[in-house]
Amino acid sequence: MAETETRSNRDTGTALDSSIADGRGSLARPVPRWRTYLILMGAAWRDLRVHRVNLVLTALGSVAMQGTQLAFIGVLLGAFGAIAGWDVADVAFLYGLRLTAHGVCTINFGQHSASAWAVRNGEWDRYLLRPAGPLMQLLTRFVNPGTLGDLVLGSVILITAATRVDVHWTPWLVLYVVAAAIGGGLVEAGLQIGISGLDFRMGPTSRVKVTVDRVLTDFGAYPMTIFGTIGTWLLTVLLPLAFMAYLPAAVILGHTDDLLVPPIVAWLSPLAGPIILAGGIAFFTRMSRWYTSPGN
Repeated sequence: MAETETRSNRDTGTALDSSIADGRGSLARPVPRWRTYLILMGAAWRDLRVHRVNLVLTALGSVAMQGTQLAFIGVLLGAFGAIAGWDVADVAFLYGLRLTAHGVCTINFGQHSASAWAVRNGEWDRYLLRPAGPLMQLLTRFVNPGTLGDLVLGSVILITAATRVDVHWTPWLVLYVVAAAIGGGLVEAGLQIGISGLDFRMGPTSRVKVTVDRVLTDFGAYPMTIFGTIGTWLLTVLLPLAFMAYLPAAVILGHTDDLLVPPIVAWLSPLAGPIILAGGIAFFTRMSRWYTSPGN
C-alpha cells in the first residue's frame, strides 16, 4: 500500500514538473510590469517619508532654484512688456507647463541620472539577478524630494496663469493641458534614458545629461521664435524641446501663426511623449547588452 502511494506521488510530481516546464501549470503567477513598478515606487516613497525634514527642505530648495528663473523672466517682461508677442500671462502659462512636465519626468524617471554610477560600481549586477526589469529597478531605486518642488511650483504657476490668459476653457482643453504636461514629461524622460544607454558603451555620460537638462530648462521657458528660424528647427527636430511645452501652449494660446510646423502637428504634440519614451527605452535596453561587470 505504501509502495503504491509512493509511486502515485512520484508520478504526480513528475507530471507537475513537466507541466511547469512547458508553461502550462506554473505555480507562480507572473506579476504585471505595472504592478511591479507600483510596488517598487511605493517602497521608494515610504523610504522617503522616513526623513521628513529633509523632504521638506529639499522640496523648498527646488522651489527657490526654479523661482530665480521665474524672477528673471519677470524682469524681462517688466522691461519689454512682451516676448515675441507673448505677454506676461502667456509666458507664465508656457513656463508653468514646461515646469510641470519637468516635474512629471523627474518624479517618475529622475533616477536615470544614477545609471553611470550603477554601471561603474556594479549595482547593475544586482538588478540583473532580481525578478524585475533592470531599468525599472534603476528608476525606482530612490525618489528625489526636490522633484516634488518642481511639480508643485509648476502646477501652481500653470493654474494661476490659466485664469489670466485669454482662453475659453472647456473640459476638453483642460484634459489637453493635462495630456500635454504628461507628454512633455515623457519626451524629456525618453531623451535622458536614451542618453543613459550610452553609459554601457562610452562610459559615464553625466556631463551630457546635465548639459541637455540645462538646455531644456533654460530654453524651454521662452517662445521658440526668439531663437530664430534655425534655432527653432534645431529645438524641434534635433532636440525636441518644442514638443515639451511650446507647441501645445502655442495652439492653446492662439500663437499658431508663429509655428514652423503645421498646426495639426502642434495639436498632436502630446503623442510625441510616448513615442520618444518608447524609443529611449528600446535604445537603453539594446545598449545594456554591452554591460560588463566591473568584477570581471
